[in-house]
Formats: sequence, structure tokens, C-alpha cells
Amino acid sequence: MANTDQRLIVGFYPNVTKEERKEVHKMMGATLVQAIDQIHAEVVTVPAQNVGFYLTQYSASTNVRYVEIDQIAHAHGCRRIIPNDPEFDLQWGLEKIMAPEAWCRAVITSQDINIAILDTGIDPNHPDLAAKITRTANFSNSLTTDDLFGHGTHVAGIAGAITNNLVFGAGTSFNSGNLWNIKVLGDDGTGPFSMIAAGIVDAADTGADVINMSLGGPGGSQALEDAVNHAFNIRGVVVVASAGNDNTDTPSFPAAYANVISVAATDENDQKASFSNFGDGVDVAAPGVGIFSTCPTHANVLNCINFGSLNGTSQAAPFVSGLAALIKATFPLLSNQTIRQAIESSTDDVPGSGTLYQFGRINANSAIITAGTL
Repeated sequence: MANTDQRLIVGFYPNVTKEERKEVHKMMGATLVQAIDQIHAEVVTVPAQNVGFYLTQYSASTNVRYVEIDQIAHAHGCRRIIPNDPEFDLQWGLEKIMAPEAWCRAVITSQDINIAILDTGIDPNHPDLAAKITRTANFSNSLTTDDLFGHGTHVAGIAGAITNNLVFGAGTSFNSGNLWNIKVLGDDGTGPFSMIAAGIVDAADTGADVINMSLGGPGGSQALEDAVNHAFNIRGVVVVASAGNDNTDTPSFPAAYANVISVAATDENDQKASFSNFGDGVDVAAPGVGIFSTCPTHANVLNCINFGSLNGTSQAAPFVSGLAALIKATFPLLSNQTIRQAIESSTDDVPGSGTLYQFGRINANSAIITAGTL
């Protein structure tokens, strides 16, 4: 099997003949690799980049009882996956949320999950990001989709830096998830809600599975809320946003909208970061202090070059987005609502859980386990 193929198990009804099974696979364009006749199941390979399409098409066949990803089992001795990235030991946030344990349980090499980073752009030449950037769009007032501010590149690395490649560190989604560079903020790190709304709609309509917005402002906007609702309700996207850095319970938008997972920041001791917003509109917390990630390989406003540490709920949000992508890669048939439920219902109870934030600090391992039961 080529590394661009995905194995599927197709379960047929007992009365379906071998010829009828063969015809189903032929119509799908799938390759038969194994039959388990006693349980009326056959294993096929399909192109990994279109696995969602094949799952939908097989499910629609009246001859098919079920179709599922042929998931990878690990020996019970595999309790953690520690990547070979040299700076992984600096990424305390991944250890805190138990990402190495989650990676042992998850599909970590899917090529069919798209994480849209709506931000100041992503450096297209960063060695730990470039190969994962599969789509770029510009809705900002900048003349370039490159990251001249420095923020979007840092956010992108937390969610989806190329992992286990002997370069820098790891991304929360390991190697499950492409990065989409959807630039909605200008080179000064600001942008109007209308540009963000346009970016949300574009990403959702083009096939994003997760939208990360490490940005926000006060007051709200009907257009912005409509765009979020379009992405969540119509397109089935998991939408994540940072709660804000003003140490207040005043809502920040888009984080405060009902169809957004709003993310506060915590430190290494699971205390609320001094700057992090909090309150009824905040859903979960994630690491957001001293977060080491990718930075542009060129000069930028934040003066973070190649790799570096930043603080903010902006850094907390992509941990959640990367986790959402990891769940989607592992359980591709789960809805965005169910993925959100898995993340929120599996958090660790930390100081502020239920008061400063509705739930607790995310736990990737528990979320993967929970997702498998939903």
C-alpha cells in the first residue's frame, strides 16, 4: 500500500454476493486487498486525500452495512509517542494536555483534514510548516499572504507543525491535518470584522474541517456571527477562537458566539494566565504561557524569528484546533458538534473549572478516548 492510500473496512449484508461486492468496489474505484468472508467484510484501499468522499459513497450503498477506517492498533506497551523533533522538550503544553498519550490512540498521518488558520498569514517558507500549507487566500488589506507580523506563523505551528521530522518541535495534530493560510488580519495585526467574516465563509465553503481564530474584538457583529453560524451549522466546521487577553469577563468576539469554542489560557501550574479573559462565555482552557512554536524566517513586527515563545489566548486556541483535527482524523464520521462535545466533556478539572471557564483545561488523551464512545 502506498503511503498515499487509506485502508477501509467495508461490511456487507450477508445476502450480498461476491459479484455484487465486486461491483460496488468497482463503482467506487477502490482496490480490494483482503476479504474476511466469515464476517462479510472486505478491506479496500482508496486515495487518502479523498477518504471522506469514499466513506460517504460506501455508506450510501444499499449493499453496505457499514464502512470504517481500518485503524491502526498499537501494542499495549505503546503508552506515549515521543517525536524526534529536537525542541519537543521545550513544548510543555503538549505534555500538559497529554498529547503523547493521545497520539498513541489516534490516527496521526491523515491527509484529509484541513485546519484553516485565520490570522496574519503564515510564512510559506518555514521548514516546519511549508509542506503542510495546502491552501492560501487573502482577505486582508495586505499585498502579501506572508506573515509580516509574526502571529499567524506561531499559531499555525502550535496546531500543526510538521512532526517527527527532526526539525523544531511537534504540532498538536501531529501529522494529521493540512494548514490553510487564510489571511484576514493586516501586517499590523488588525483587521475589520467584515474581512474575518469573509475568510470564515470562504474556508467553510472550501472544505475546512477546523477554523482557528486567534483574534477578536469587543461589541460583536451580526455579519461575523452569521459567518460563524454558516460554518458551524451549514458546513459542519469546528470553530475555535481565543477568549482575549484583557483579564476581564467582558465578552470578546467571535469567541463569545454560541457556535465557537472559546479558549482561555493557563500556565504550567494550571492556573489562569494573568492576562486571560474568563467568564460565562469561555468554554475551555489550554496552555498559553511561554508557548514555544514556529516564527517567520524573516523580520516581523513581533521580532520572533524561526522559533520562539509567546504568551496569549492566541496560543491556547490552536491547541484546541489541533486536537479537533486529531479527533476528526481518527473518527472521520463524527460531526462537529460531537467533536466539540468530546473536547469539552473530557477536560481536566483545574482551578477555575466551572467558574472562570465552563469546563476545564483540555486533555487530548481523554478527548480521543471520549470521542471513541460517542
